[in-house]
Amino acid sequence: MKHSAGLSFIGTFSLTLLAIAALFTGDTFLAAVDRKESDVEAARLFREGQSLLAQGDNTKAIDRINDAIEIDRGNRGYFRTLAEAQLAAGKTSETEQTATDLLESDPTDGQASLLMARALTKQDRYQEAISYFHRAVYGHWDQDQEANRQKARFELINLLARRNSRQELLSELLSVQATPQDAKARLQMGNLFLQAGSPARAMDVFRQMLHTPSANADAYQGMGDAEFAQANYRGAQRYYQTALRLAPADLAVRHKLEVCDQLLDLDPMLRGLTTEERFQRSLKLVEMTLAEVNGCQPQNTPPDMQPLINNANAALQAHVSPLRQGDVAESNLDIAEQLWQVRKKEICQSPADADRPLALVLARLTQ
Repeated sequence: MKHSAGLSFIGTFSLTLLAIAALFTGDTFLAAVDRKESDVEAARLFREGQSLLAQGDNTKAIDRINDAIEIDRGNRGYFRTLAEAQLAAGKTSETEQTATDLLESDPTDGQASLLMARALTKQDRYQEAISYFHRAVYGHWDQDQEANRQKARFELINLLARRNSRQELLSELLSVQATPQDAKARLQMGNLFLQAGSPARAMDVFRQMLHTPSANADAYQGMGDAEFAQANYRGAQRYYQTALRLAPADLAVRHKLEVCDQLLDLDPMLRGLTTEERFQRSLKLVEMTLAEVNGCQPQNTPPDMQPLINNANAALQAHVSPLRQGDVAESNLDIAEQLWQVRKKEICQSPADADRPLALVLARLTQ
């Protein structure tokens, strides 16, 4: 009897275990089915959100993506796209919070860092944005890592160019200088080197473009701009002339060529001038500077201005023998420089001074 009862207990216990196992397996299976159905629904909502975002309906896109996240909170891709939609909708604070949540769980997330940088840029928080751009450049990307890192770096470069942060811009440009690029990107690179205050490096870029079969007016204009930035106006003139032959309707190049022509006609320091030519140019500079001063029409002439005006008028009326023209030319240039400096400091200064032949020549004399 005892043996029979023991067997009965064991059998009952085994059946109970089998039933529990069957129930557990069934529950697990049903849970897996439910989870799969939930994932499918989340993916459907997410795709709908992506479609709305592509159509520019950012508010509805945010709602759909949030619905997807409510179902599947572990999908980082959903959160990244949510941040993109929030940024597109102008919700920079929400974008910043979403990116912060992503970076708290993975500080190396390159896309989250880039979205944070963009949000901070829109809030004019540039130094913070620059830091996150760097994190995006060196962060981890799930796809196309090198291409996305380059994209982030060029976004940073464009920001630095807009901010005219020349030293930082130059540093970033040097890091991508050796990267293979098409003609359009090389042209942009050369112009950015000019903006960063490195015309010699800009010339290296433009010169490479000239050695290709597809060399065009833009490349010659770039070389002209680089020569001009180094005050090599004769070289700039030649490149602008070539650029204008290739693009006769380009008014910007035509204007730059005209400025070069005027500079070369006015510059008293140009090599090869005779003593008389240098003297005549010094007189011309005095005359033009005096006209600029008179054109400002100040209400009260500064005390140090009137003696300079008197000296300028005397120089224009003086009769100078050929033997004294060299010494008098130096004196005339001093008068023009002093008159110009007082004009800038105490009377008036045009925003366009830096691009005018007279200003450029006088600035070169003071170097």
